[in-house]
Order: sequence, then structure tokens, then C-alpha cells
Amino acid sequence: MKWQKLKDVVELTMGQSPSSESYNEDGNGMPFFQGKADFGKVTPKVRMYCTQPSKRAVENDILMSVRAPVGDVNICDVECCIGRGLASLRAKNEILNYKYLYYVLSSQKEQIANKGTGSTFKAINKGILEEIEIPIQDLDIQKKIVCVLDNAQELIDKRKEQIEACDQLVKSQFIEMFGDPFINPKGWEEVEVGKYLNILTDYHSNGSYETLRDNVTLLDKPDYALMVRTTDLEKGNYENDVKYIDEHAYKYLEKSKVFGGEIIINKIGSAGKVYLMPYLNRPVSLAMNQFLLRFDESKVNHVFMYHLLTTPCCERRIQDKVRCAVTKTITKDAVREVNVIMPPIELQNQFVQFVQQVDKLKFEMEQSFVELENNFNALMQRAFKGELF
Repeated sequence: MKWQKLKDVVELTMGQSPSSESYNEDGNGMPFFQGKADFGKVTPKVRMYCTQPSKRAVENDILMSVRAPVGDVNICDVECCIGRGLASLRAKNEILNYKYLYYVLSSQKEQIANKGTGSTFKAINKGILEEIEIPIQDLDIQKKIVCVLDNAQELIDKRKEQIEACDQLVKSQFIEMFGDPFINPKGWEEVEVGKYLNILTDYHSNGSYETLRDNVTLLDKPDYALMVRTTDLEKGNYENDVKYIDEHAYKYLEKSKVFGGEIIINKIGSAGKVYLMPYLNRPVSLAMNQFLLRFDESKVNHVFMYHLLTTPCCERRIQDKVRCAVTKTITKDAVREVNVIMPPIELQNQFVQFVQQVDKLKFEMEQSFVELENNFNALMQRAFKGELF
């Protein structure tokens, strides 16, 4: 195995934006890829077409994002026009397998991104790209490596599909047991959410913003309690890039304490977005832009309510309550007025038992998914160190 510069093993073409008058979404001309926004998992997705292409790529070229962000790659599967956010790398077939090149560049994404320059956004130029070195092995070995990595990636993709199928299974079971909430074919009682609420509160429940500012300071390092923000709920991330508050602030925000199982609704920005708070086994408090909902558990199972509020029907009803003057917002009164079906608690509990069984299976699959990804990354490292074959 030897290391060679890209300029010696690929034909490199930097993209160039054609005349904006030639852009269209009607299928006229050839597909036009502008940057990372057009990338799919492996191959790009056609959004725009161009009748006056300036720079072209062909099937099996490797497309690299060279502007904000730098380093992401896709395999071109059609002749196309490439804009200034992309570069095309065409492997010299007598030296380099295109799929091998794709995997090599994928493994070097972080290093390539670090070569980007610019104060407003990062970009990488042709000169820098040409000097990037990659490991070159015999073509037969390259093909073997591609075969191994393709098989490993296929296992990851199948496991991901199985995880997604678990979510669809829960949705299907909900419809089977309760019917479409919009039509309500089973004739369940229809009520406003507020009828069964025990608590509907927010970060500001103990005073004005000025008072909170004097009593609550968000900390970057662990102190006492975790402050769960919208970004944390969105990513399911409660370990990295999180914020904390001290014990004094936690006690001050008495009504905003979260124990797990509560329904959280965004009140500003992505107003009306619904989350189910996980059990974190540590002191947790609500963040500023959210409402916390607790229900009468003798009448409402919170897991059932979460799945109900995230049906397309209820999402529409919630969004109908959102107001947008400058920023999208939803009020407590609007949340209380959302109309929902209310089946018997016994049936709700049966559904939740089913959800728990699926969640257990999904958890096992997610652990397997992580193991498969770790295995894939280990294979790539070994392959490009010359240790696999």
C-alpha cells in the first residue's frame, strides 16, 4: 500500500454555477446539484434542472461538498451539472476503484473538513484538494474492501429499517385500537385536553423574566439540576452540550420540575411540537420555551396521550392554535382547548403495554445498530491501514 495525492489518481473538476435563468424544476435539461443540500445517503437527490450546464459530472464520479460544509461525499448516479458548492472526483480506473475512493474520502471527512478556510463559512479550493493523500492498494484488494464495506453497510441499513418499522408498528396499533381521531369511528368521548389536566405550567411560572434572570443562571458544567431545552429533546441528547442550574435555582423553579413521563409542548419557535419526557434519574427542570403537562392518571395514560397528540390529526389541531405575528407561539389556553378523543383508561393501558413491548425490542435493535456502526468504522480503519487483506 502506498499513499498518493488526489491529483495523481483522479480527474478533479470544481463546480461552477450556471446562469440562474437556466434553473428550473420542470425537468428541462440535466439534473443540477448545487451542494450538500442535494445529497442523499449515498447518491444525490434531484431537485433542480439546468439547461445551460457549465461544469459536469458523470455516473460514478464522487461528488464532494466544498463549501459550508466541507468534506461530505456522494456517488453521482447520473450525468449532471455541478454548482460551485461541489467538486467532482473521477477515479482513474486503471489505478482506483470509484467505490473505494468514496469509502476512503468518507473515512477522511473530518480531516478534509479541517482543511477548509474562511471566516464566514468554510470552503476548500482545488489546490488543497489536489494535495490530499489517500492510501492506494492493488485494484483486486480495493474491490475486496468495497465488498466487505458494502456488506457491513447493508447490515446497518437493514437494522435502521427495522427500527423505523417499530415506529410504524406502534402507529398501526394505535389506529387499530382507537381509529383515526379525526373521524372517531369508534365513537369515543371527545373532550378538550384541559378537562383532564392536573398541571399546565412553564419556566415562568414563578415570576417575571426579570425575576428569573436574577435567580436562574444556566451553567455549562454540572452543578445540581439539568435544564432540558428543546434541542436536547429534539436530539435525545442529555449528556453533551447540555445546560445545568444550581440547587437554589432548581428549588426556585418548583413548578417546573420534571420527573419523567411528562408531556412537553414547545410554546415559541417550533410552537406546538410535542415531546415525551424520558426518565433521567436525576434532578431536571423545564426550559424557558416549553409547557409541561401532567394529567389525571386515573383517566389518562400519559404515554397514550403522547401518541394521540402526535397523530397527524392532533398535530393539525395543535397547529391551528399556533399564532404567528413575528414568531410562532401558542398559549396555555390554546393548549387546553385542543380537542382529543378519550377512550377508557383500561384500553389506553393495553395500548401502552404494547408500546412498552415494542420499545424493548427497539432498544435492543438500537444497541445492535450502534455495534454495527462501530464495527463498520473499525473495518474502514483497518482497510485503509492495509490490515484487512
